[in-house]
Amino acid sequence: MPRPHIEFIQAQAVRWHTLGEDMSRPGAEAKPLSHDADSKAITAILRYPAGWYLEQDHHLDSDEELYVLSGTIVINGVSYEEGNYAYLPAGYPRHTMTSEAGADVMTFFEGPHKRVPGPAPDGFYDTTNLVQRIQTKSAEWGSATDPKVMAPGVKRLGLRKDPDTGDATWLLDIDETGMTGEVNRLETHPVVEEVFILSGEMHMPMGVLKEGAYFWRPPGIPHGPVGTKTGSLGLFRCKGGPLTTDWSEDPHPVQWNAPYEPFLPDTLAGSLLPDYDSTLPY
Repeated sequence: MPRPHIEFIQAQAVRWHTLGEDMSRPGAEAKPLSHDADSKAITAILRYPAGWYLEQDHHLDSDEELYVLSGTIVINGVSYEEGNYAYLPAGYPRHTMTSEAGADVMTFFEGPHKRVPGPAPDGFYDTTNLVQRIQTKSAEWGSATDPKVMAPGVKRLGLRKDPDTGDATWLLDIDETGMTGEVNRLETHPVVEEVFILSGEMHMPMGVLKEGAYFWRPPGIPHGPVGTKTGSLGLFRCKGGPLTTDWSEDPHPVQWNAPYEPFLPDTLAGSLLPDYDSTLPY
């Protein structure tokens, strides 16, 4: 079955699981947020404890996309610090991975992500989509692209776009003036929209998304309207093609401080903590 609709879960409510020796990152902890039972693709936060290391020439059998939430992880001598982004295609050679002080890393695996010793077979590693590293805190941001919803207080930083599929990843930074209106239009996308809130908050009909909030929204689901009076920074992805938006004809009132009424699959039930502190990071 395709990946289920999740809208939304605070990552703080999801349990950590220690990864075994047969996993791609043995000894690290994982907090799974969504999973595709067919393709084995997964979105998770990986927590590398201080002193973690993996010294083995290997590659993964699927693509890995990462964004460092905190700390530092070093891959093949390249240091990825807080706010750094990378897209490492299947077969990307890995010689050493270390985290001296520990790190929390938002990670997207596009398949089973099995750790395979040695180099990839000839022709397996395609560098077309490789993004070695983007230091987002010093990158040059652009303006948002949709004038129907985005005010001057909204910035966008493109991180990658697949030249064949149109799948993309970007950061969207909304300042405290960007989306403060009392009404806005509903929006619908023809592709998957996946979002993780890095800071600030966003108000939607199913509740207030705070730092650590996550959703996976399948295509064709009307949603919104969205508002924020504090600002928000989010990591966005679209899957299944480029993200375009159909807007409702009529505006709808923004629901400020709506009660939390999520849409969650039964598969998440066993991973949730009965009590959690939403003010803690992730």
